[in-house]
Parts: sequence; structure tokens; C-alpha cells
Amino acid sequence: MLESFRASNFASFKDEIYITTLCNSSRKELIKTNTFECRNNRYNKVTYIFGANGSGKTNLFLALNKLRQIIVMSTVIGSKSNKILEVPIIKKELNSPIENFKFDSDSKYKPTLFGVDIIIDEILYSYEFEILDGKIISELLTKKNKRKEVLIKRTSPSFEDIILRSDLAKFKSNVNVVRENSLCLAMAALLNNKLANDIINEIMGIDIINMANMNGNTRFNEENTNEEFIQRYLDILKSVDPTVKNLIIDLKENGDIPIDEDDEFQSKDVIIKNIRVDVSSVHDVYKEHKKVSEVELPFLKYESNGTIKLFGILPSIFEALDTGGVLFIDELENGLHPLVVEFIIKLFNDTSINPKNAQLICSTHNTLLLEKCRRDQVWFMDKNEYGESKLSRLSDFLNIRKNDNISEKYLKGVFGAIPKF
Repeated sequence: MLESFRASNFASFKDEIYITTLCNSSRKELIKTNTFECRNNRYNKVTYIFGANGSGKTNLFLALNKLRQIIVMSTVIGSKSNKILEVPIIKKELNSPIENFKFDSDSKYKPTLFGVDIIIDEILYSYEFEILDGKIISELLTKKNKRKEVLIKRTSPSFEDIILRSDLAKFKSNVNVVRENSLCLAMAALLNNKLANDIINEIMGIDIINMANMNGNTRFNEENTNEEFIQRYLDILKSVDPTVKNLIIDLKENGDIPIDEDDEFQSKDVIIKNIRVDVSSVHDVYKEHKKVSEVELPFLKYESNGTIKLFGILPSIFEALDTGGVLFIDELENGLHPLVVEFIIKLFNDTSINPKNAQLICSTHNTLLLEKCRRDQVWFMDKNEYGESKLSRLSDFLNIRKNDNISEKYLKGVFGAIPKF
């Protein structure tokens, strides 16, 4: 599970941007439905990010995706596979500088920081690193159960300046494989250090979706297209299109590398396998309202854009709910009816459907959601005249009464993070 994420000197984030799912313990509203307990703390199941267009909301998702890409690139570098290294998009990624903050003359000389706090088996792991000109400047991994313990401490690009302790001490004999442009934790995982593998898998298991760029079939695989999953998809799709009686999903492997250079959210680990997904929907054909036959139609051609988007995110939603995973969705309501969005939120808040405490972090403009959540679930992204994005939490605002209309106050600009016409 995810406790928090942070980044600095990236895109519109000059200073450190920080978001957490940790609850404000003084707030008791909706505590049984919207939160869950872990490590003697309470955490939100759903977290919302509001903000004007261009405020930097998407940059938060891009920052998390960039952290994951750097992990993947570290393993690619470490694998020394010429075939993979020669893939054009991989070469482009390796040669691309980090998109640092552009509106300060000193930012290009400063490192970019990414950090994530995750919980595995009731233990908090905090991992962060700084990168400048493609080199890892620092790297820190700590573990906290009853007390805080440093597992990795790196103070320069050189492997000679890496200190390893406890569960990572076994990697000392191989630490020389860590290059100046690769992460120590990723290399330890590549060489089968168990804890490193667990942490990397937890981070890479976070799913990130950009609803504005959904094509309806990117999340399907052999595991989530069996009869059980198809029935789960149907149960939901029938509520938005009652004519859909069945789905036929056909997976076909291609030999080409499935990377879209224009999709900044696409994880580079998709180079491992290219699967084309063909989806057809089955509908009844009637004569005078009596069924006479069936017709099979190409799903992506005949269904609405909203239905296609809903269908496209269902595998990720069920994956998170079934495993207790973490799902990031940018522009959740993009193409979806407000009641569909509300239904998705209810899936995560329903203990019977979400017994493993899956988490959803989403950006949205749907102000109706502000009236059905805890105040510590809501974050506002705002950008100032200097191009700096800032995050603030609704629960940190003073003089907000329990019965206040939060949606109305937000649209009036009380919390900022709205267009200024």
C-alpha cells in the first residue's frame, strides 16, 4: 500500500510536492467506510486532487511514472542486453534529460528528487533518490517497524559511496555492478535480493492511467480475460449499455515492440510482450421486440467513447480490488457520467468489495465528490505567477465548519486551485 509520494524540481514542481493517504486522526467523519487501519494509523481508500487546467495535476502522475521509468531503465542498463538497448524508444529514454522546473535559472543545476513511502507486511519503507544529468546523486532506503533503520545510503554516483545494511547487506559483494546512471535498489532486485524485489514489485505494481489517452484495451492480459472476469465486466457494462449480452475478447501476440512514444504514462516494461486485443460485443437482434438472432460487433467501433473508457479501466480497477493494489487515475471523470464516477468510488469504499484495502488516487473536476468525502481526502493543486505548482490539503484549511458547502466554497475560490478569469 501507498502512504505518500513526493517530488521536487520536476516539471512545474520547483519545491517539494507531497501527497499522503495518511488520515488526519482528529477527523472522525466517514471513518468506517472511507478509511482503513494499518500500523496503528488510518489511511484513506480514495484520495482526490482538484485544480484548474494547467495547475500541475497531471505532473504529479508523470512524476510517479518517471520514478518507475528510472527503475525500469536501471534494470535495462544492468541487463546489458544490446537488443533492448538498441530499441529506439529505450535509446531515447536513456538519452532524455529529466524535465526539471523551467522558470528558475538555478533549477537546471539542481537534482530532481523522487520519493515514495510504501507499507509491506505492516513495515514502512521510505525510498528516495536524486538524479542530475542522468546520474544518481543520492539514494536512500529506510525501514521502520518499531525504529527507523537505514538499509541503503548512497551519497554520489559511484558504487563506492554506497552503504548497505541489514536485508540489503547481502548485495555488498555485487555492489560494483551499480553504474552511475542506475539505481542500487533496482540492481539489487535484478540480482534477486528478496527485499529489494519486494519493494520494487510494490512500486512497479502501482498502476497509472491517463483517462484522456485511453484506447480501451491496454490493460488486458491472459489473467483478466477468462470467463469470470468477462462476467464481471458485463455486470457493469450492462448498466451503461443494456444491449450488450456478451463479450468476446481475443488476445494475439505480435512481434513488434508495443510502445507509443506519445504516451507519457506508458511504462517501458511493456517491451517484454506485445499483445493485441480484439474485442467484440454480442447483441440480440429483434423483430417486433422478439429476439430472432444475435449479432457480433467490433466493440471499439460501435460503443461510445465513454463506454470504451469505462471498459478499458475495469481490468485495472479489479486488479487493485482483488490484490489490495494502488491505482492512480488522471482525469477520472473524462468521458464518464458522474454516476459512473460515483459508482467507481463506491467500489473502493465498500468493505465487502474491497476487503484488501485497495487505494485510488485520482485527479478530478467533479465537485459533487467534495460533498461525499472526508476533508483529508481532498488536495488542491494551484500554480502561482512564477509557474510553481503547490499542493494544499482541505483538512489544513482553518475556519471551515462541518456543515459548510465545500463544493460552493471551492468554486468561489476559497481554497484557490480554480481558473482566474
